[in-house]
Amino acid sequence: MVKQFVKKAVYQVYPLIKSPPDFLIIGVQRAGTTSLYEYLTQHSQVVVTRNWKETYYFDVPENYSQGFKWYLGNFPSKFKKGNKLTFEASPSYIYHQNIPQRIKHDLGDIKMIALLRNPVDRAYSAWQMYHSYSYNPHQHLRNRADERSFFEAIQQELNPELNQAKYPYNYLNRGKYVEQLENYYTYFNREKILLLSFDDFCQNLESVLNQVCNFLEIDSFSLPQIEKFRQEKHAAAPYKTNPQDNEVMAKLQDYFLPFNERLYNLVNRDYGW
Repeated sequence: MVKQFVKKAVYQVYPLIKSPPDFLIIGVQRAGTTSLYEYLTQHSQVVVTRNWKETYYFDVPENYSQGFKWYLGNFPSKFKKGNKLTFEASPSYIYHQNIPQRIKHDLGDIKMIALLRNPVDRAYSAWQMYHSYSYNPHQHLRNRADERSFFEAIQQELNPELNQAKYPYNYLNRGKYVEQLENYYTYFNREKILLLSFDDFCQNLESVLNQVCNFLEIDSFSLPQIEKFRQEKHAAAPYKTNPQDNEVMAKLQDYFLPFNERLYNLVNRDYGW
């Protein structure tokens, strides 16, 4: 009881001493969010106080129910932050339908960044990640492992009668970016959300980071910093493919085609997926 009372008392003072985030990286999963987070934490005008990128606030009911004061506990004090920026990167934020309304309510017209990746490649990368958890030494990750083959997982998602425990996988629905952005545009002006391409991020890192810095109104990274980033790898793994998976991915190209076309019209850019 005493411990809980002290905790609640601490939460009460957070609005006075803690700084809310200045921007968010909202997604998408398996599209470079971890790398972008790691790069930005090394910027001289950015400060973080946690060694993990996600607070799991807006997307986890148990955390959201603790309130905004609890959320503020994840960010630096106003004294430590000074004139710098602080943020979090939660790649599931773009996906859940109720999150943009929550963000608007709690953070107002905050700036957000979303990295988009070919939805077929994203789905396969996500499956590889969850499938690899079967062999992970950490029990909490093994509990989230997807032991199905990629073929089985996609067949079940295409057939609701066969579907089993899609969440947190949702390999297909997570790739319907047009629906997710339409939802966000209901609550936020488009200029508040910077859209980045995963392909550009991999191939033209300097250009993409300059876009990010301009968007956030901070200094550009130096060329030595960018060269250092090119040598770093985050959330990457040497996954292997097999012929059956390639066949499934070829079929998914057709599946995502109408969603991609709608996305291109929405954002006025053809990503060539």
